[in-house]
Formats: sequence, structure tokens, C-alpha cells
Amino acid sequence: MRLTRLALSLSIALTLPTVAVPALAAPKVVLKPKDQALSTLHNALKSADFTARGMAYRGAAFDKSNKDLQKQLEDGMLDPQWVVRRGVAEAMYQTKNAKWQQIVKEALGLAVLSPYDVLPVLDDFSDKDSIPLLIAVLSDKENPLQDKIVTALVNRNRPSLAGVLVAALSSKDSLAQASAVKGVAQLDPVLQPKVLDAVAKAQGANDDVVKALLSVAEKADERVPVAFLAAIKSKDPALLAQALAIRAQHDDRTVAKALLAVCQKATGKQQVSLLNAFRRVAGKDDVNGLKSILGGAPSPDLMFAVYEILARLGDRSMSQEAAKLAESTDTDVRATGVFYLGWVSGPGRLKEMHTYLDDGIPAVRLAASRVLGYIGSPVSVAPLKEAIEREQTENVRLEMIRALASIKSKSAFEALMFFTREKDALVRRTVVRALAESGEAAVRPGLQNALQDNDPRIRAEAVRGFILSDIAQAVKIWERALRWLPRGVMLELTHELTKTMEGFLEIALNQSSKDDNGTALREEALIGLHLLPESEGKVLHKVLQNSDDEDLRIRMLTALFALEGKKVAPEIKSLALSSGPRSRVAAIRMLGKLKGDKEANELLVKFLDDTEERVRVAASLTLLGG
Repeated sequence: MRLTRLALSLSIALTLPTVAVPALAAPKVVLKPKDQALSTLHNALKSADFTARGMAYRGAAFDKSNKDLQKQLEDGMLDPQWVVRRGVAEAMYQTKNAKWQQIVKEALGLAVLSPYDVLPVLDDFSDKDSIPLLIAVLSDKENPLQDKIVTALVNRNRPSLAGVLVAALSSKDSLAQASAVKGVAQLDPVLQPKVLDAVAKAQGANDDVVKALLSVAEKADERVPVAFLAAIKSKDPALLAQALAIRAQHDDRTVAKALLAVCQKATGKQQVSLLNAFRRVAGKDDVNGLKSILGGAPSPDLMFAVYEILARLGDRSMSQEAAKLAESTDTDVRATGVFYLGWVSGPGRLKEMHTYLDDGIPAVRLAASRVLGYIGSPVSVAPLKEAIEREQTENVRLEMIRALASIKSKSAFEALMFFTREKDALVRRTVVRALAESGEAAVRPGLQNALQDNDPRIRAEAVRGFILSDIAQAVKIWERALRWLPRGVMLELTHELTKTMEGFLEIALNQSSKDDNGTALREEALIGLHLLPESEGKVLHKVLQNSDDEDLRIRMLTALFALEGKKVAPEIKSLALSSGPRSRVAAIRMLGKLKGDKEANELLVKFLDDTEERVRVAASLTLLGG
């Protein structure tokens, strides 16, 4: 009976519903944001995302409790990806581990890496650390990439460039010196005047450097200042004379007295060449000094050079002598008299000058052409055009075309249209520049032809002409021209045309920067925009808002922060929240610059839980102060 009751009890128990006993839930561990950031960075050290891994190594420097940090970093030195090794180098630099130098030096010696990819790692390092490293690289006989490295340094044009070149030029290593001289020769007087000034002041007595500086100045357009040549202190009289002559050709009137003294001592063809430069800066107080050069038995070329300057200065004291020269049986001196009398008499000798265009002596034809260009009368258009068509002497033909280009009339510009396809590049450039400055609609076909020229400077003159005369057409031409436009031209145009260039600079900023040329183009446009302070912020904001190019958005945001500081916080936060992955990361890194901004800090904490690993790592690194 008792068994029956026990069995019954068991059967009832088995049929009752099972009541689950709740298990004790494990307490949720909530990490402090900085601890979570360190954990995120630690986990990302093995990430398959190279960028995330590189940032993780960079952030490892902030883990003060990691006793194996240096061992981890040294293991990271073996990573095959440069973006990862860059993070290792940055961490080593922060922790004062000198092996960062080894990483960067090795990277700058690898042909598979462009110096443009490697050099940015040094941008955040102090000059006292980065410059000695670069000198060591330029001194390394085993490194085959010195020329590429120097070119990249010059094209990137960072604030440390002057220091790098000066230090390399001062180095005891001949290889570093030679590399730096090559770098100086690549500098641009429009883009890098401060670098040229620094180099000239530091190395103005070094003749190799002086020659490089002179080569830069010689290639510069005459409208561009070359003030850096004032610092040259060479002991070579020929180099000093060349420097004075170039400065004069660039209208530096401060050299007039010194250049005249050099002209008085020079001889032969050099003396004539120096006087031709001096005529651009001569003043009325130089008349007596010039006349002293005529003592003795001057050559016909020397006599012409002196008389030309005197005539340009309005000095009439040599009229009697000039009349005798013009009537002389000595054919070598007739040109001097013709020029002097024609210049000081002006329109009164116009018909006489037209007659001289048919003279049998080339120098006389040249003199008459120069006078006609000075007078600039439309009456001379037809005689000059006919003379150009039959002229066989190159320098005389060029002078005739210059004279025609000096006449500011529609008929002259129309006549110039016939000479846009001349063989001589100097002739073509003279013609195209005159057409460009005319503003006449009738010359546009000539400018259109010039856009096909094989000389980029001539094509640039044509582009300038369309900007001056046909803005609507100029926009399309500008977009095509940007890929070949010579460096510095954009800035020259901005200096000259100011506000007109606002839209053209915006177009330049919107160009792709997928190669080194595109990057240099964008940087030049940014410099040009800086010359228009009233437009700069507006254009940067506009490009940032309208572009889908991540590289461009990052660069615009960086430029805006440099210009406006924390005022661009809304744009930084907006990009950090919704944009492409690369620009999101860049914006998140910039959140760290918004010191004291509570919302920025809250966003960084929020991004620690983002679904994108790269975003989590960027937020972690920024939160820790990296």
C-alpha cells in the first residue's frame, strides 16, 4: 500500500509542469571610455585592415601599462605594409625609440614606395629630428632615389623645406650637397619665394648654389620678382654681374647704380649684354655715366646700346652726333643715328622710319622697327606687316613683330593673327601675349590656334587671353588646360587678375588628385585662393559641400580648419557622422582638435561602438590624444 502511494506521488510529480529556476546573470562590465579605447587598439593590432592596424600601432604609444610595448613595436617593424610601419614609426617617435629613423630611412630607399607616400610621416615630427634624418638619407650612397626624394620635397613645399635645403647645402657630405643643389634648381619663384630667400641668405657665397639660383631666375617670367638674388655674395665677378643683369630685367631699380658700374668695367659682348639689361632700370642721373662708356673707340654694338638708353631717357644732347652717324658712310654706325633721331623726334619721323624698313642694313631695319613700336601709330601697321613678310633676318623679324604688337589698335591685332604659327617660340609668344592683352573678339581664332602650340608657356598665354576677353569660353578651356598648365602660372594669373580668378581656382580645386601632378595643382590653387582673402572661406566651404571626392573633402576640411579654427566644428562633426570611410576617419581625427567641445567628445565615445573597425580605431586613437 505504501509502495502504491509512493508510485502515485512520483507519477503526479512527473506530470506537473517544470518551473525553470532563473540563472544568475553575469554582471555587465562597463569600461571607461579610455579603457575601451585601449582595448580596441590592442585588438586592432592583428586587424586585416592595414589602415586600422597602422593606427592601432600609433595608439600603442598611449598604453603606459604595456610592459611589452617596445617588443610589440619592433615586431611591427617587420610588417610588409608601409601604412602599418608608418604607425609603428609614429609610436616609436612618441616613445623616444630611435628605431623610428630606421623605418623611415628604409622606406625612403624602396623603389616600390613613392617618396610622396613616405614623407608625410615626418610632417608631425619636429624639424630638429626630421631634418637630420633627411640629410642622412640624401647622404646615403646606397639609396638610388635621392633625386626623386628631393623632387618630392620641393613639390610638397612644406614649411620645413627651407631648413632641409639649407642643412643639406651646409652638410660636409658632397652627395647631400649635390642633391640639395638639384632641389634649389627646381624651386619656383612664384610658389616658393621664401624658400629661395632662405637659401640665398644662407648660401649666397656658394657658387654652385648661386648658379642654381640664377638658373631659377632666368627661367622666371619677367613679371615675377626675383628679390632673392639680392642676397648673392659670390666672389666671382661674372656671377655677380649676371645676378645684377637678371634683377634689372625683372625691373629691380635698386641695382641701377651697381649695374652701371659693372657696365663701365666690362668689355666686348658682355658689356653690350649688360647694357641691354641696364636700359630697363636706367634713370636720368645715369646719363653722364653712360656717356663715359663712349670714350675711346666703341664698337658699333656698344655705341647703339648706349645711344638707345640715352634716347629712352629723353636725353637730346647727342642729336648732332646722331645726325652725323645717320648720314655716315660707315654702315655699321648708321643704325645708331637712325634709332636715336627717330626716338627723340617721335611721330615727326614716322614716314622716315617706314622707309628705313626697306634699308639694306639689318641693324637699321631693327632700329626703325624699335622706334615704330615706341611711337605705336596705327599708320605703321601696313608697312610693318609687309616688312615682316619679306624679312629674312631672325632678330630683325622679331623686332618688327614686337613693334606690331606694341600698336594698340584692332588693325594691328588682326595683322598679328598671321604670325601665330611662326617657327620661333619667342616670336609666337610675343604675338600671343599681344593678342591676349587686346581683349578683341576678332583675335580669338588666333588664341584658339595658340592652344595647340607645343610650348606650354604659349598655350598659357592663350588661356590668359580667353580669361581676359571671353569668360564663358575660358571656363571650358581652363578645365582642359589644368593638366598641362606650367607650375606657377595659376598664381601669376591670380596676382594679376585677382577676383576674376575666384571661379577658376574653384575649378582647379575640384580636379582629381590621383597623381603627383594633380596634388601639386590642388596645392597651388589653395595658395592662389589664399591671395583672395574675401573669397577663400566661401570657396572652401562650397567645394567641401559639393564634392564626393574623399581626398578633396579631407584637404578642404584641413584648409578650413587652418583658416577658421573651431568655427568649422559643425562641418567636422557632419563628416564624422556621415561620409565615406576615409573622410569619416579624417574628420574623427580632427575632432580631437576641438578642445573643450563637449559634443565632440561625446561623438568620440559613441564611435567606440561603431560597426566599422576603422572608425572605432580612429575614435580610440583620437580619444587617447593621438
